[in-house]
Amino acid sequence: MSKAISILTLIVLALIAHIDAYVIVKPTPTVDPDIINAMAVLPTAAPLIRKRIVKRTNVQETLSLYQDWAKDCNSENDEDIDDTEVNENIRKLWQTVTVYCGNNHVKTVTKTRTATATATETVSSDDEDDEVACDDQCWSDYLWHTYGYGITVAQGFTGITCIIIGLYFMIFGYRYFRPTLGLVGFVFFALMTWVGLVNNEPFEGYPHTEIVYICVSIGLGLLGGILYMFFFPLGLYFVGALAGLFFAVYIMSWQESLVIQIQVARICFIIGMGVLFIILVVLVESFTIVFSTAFTGAYLFILGLDFFAHTGFINALLLIFDGNPNHYIAYIMNTPVIVMLAFVIVLTLLSAGWQYYWSIYKENRLFGVNVVKEKPPAEK
Repeated sequence: MSKAISILTLIVLALIAHIDAYVIVKPTPTVDPDIINAMAVLPTAAPLIRKRIVKRTNVQETLSLYQDWAKDCNSENDEDIDDTEVNENIRKLWQTVTVYCGNNHVKTVTKTRTATATATETVSSDDEDDEVACDDQCWSDYLWHTYGYGITVAQGFTGITCIIIGLYFMIFGYRYFRPTLGLVGFVFFALMTWVGLVNNEPFEGYPHTEIVYICVSIGLGLLGGILYMFFFPLGLYFVGALAGLFFAVYIMSWQESLVIQIQVARICFIIGMGVLFIILVVLVESFTIVFSTAFTGAYLFILGLDFFAHTGFINALLLIFDGNPNHYIAYIMNTPVIVMLAFVIVLTLLSAGWQYYWSIYKENRLFGVNVVKEKPPAEK
């Protein structure tokens, strides 16, 4: 009897569960119809593509940004609009923006625009080979953003310094030991100081920007020069390391947006060239020092000359070492830039030939070693 009651109870419970599943309708949460409509029109998200190369489209957008900044910075008035006659709807579109005016100067302007031009990184297929379109006005704005108008005191001082050091390396780099090591230390420390300053510069620039760059770079450069003069076993290898750094920059400068467009690959290439030149100093010291001083001098001479010629040659160096997100840098090549690059090779060959003939072939000198000819013994 009890067994029958248990079976009957189980059957009743099963029926109740069955009715609960099919008869009782549970309430669903209310959904905003706007959310439903928004979900309906949203497109399917595109698959994420890993960024690999910043193509020339980015250069084109940066050049457009230069032109937009040039228009804002060089205009005396922010907008030629009469405040009393402007439409109220237009007034709502006004916005105050801070424009980078090149050469570490900014300007605050009020503009009637709905969108602000930006330079964004764009990635395209590896087989793309678009040419950069830049007319005369674009080129003028490009040079204005790089150098400003005229030659500033900082540009003149830096240019003259680079020219003098370059001439010394090309003529006397191999012959004189300690002065060469001192100048290698000065250039290396000053360059690394500039890299640190430019990458940490705020959008508004440093207070008295040009003074900060010149004084801090020279101060630490002098410290590096003194260290390398007295710790010459270390400074000797940095003669090759500095040449390898500039040689890597020079190779990458032979293409718009640089030959190597991946930032990590650029760093590895620069370090690799520096290590390669250090190994060459160990293996073939004399010939490596001759080439290193000749190339370093030629590159610094042309770099200093660019501060006066304003060809855009310096932008390759800026694009490699200036990673500040507030700075928009483009590097494009034209005939003056190609001529500057070619003259680096010409000056290097002339300097290497001269130093080899004067110091090694004619006087049989070693770098840092004074060879004194033994006097023949006196006849009795």
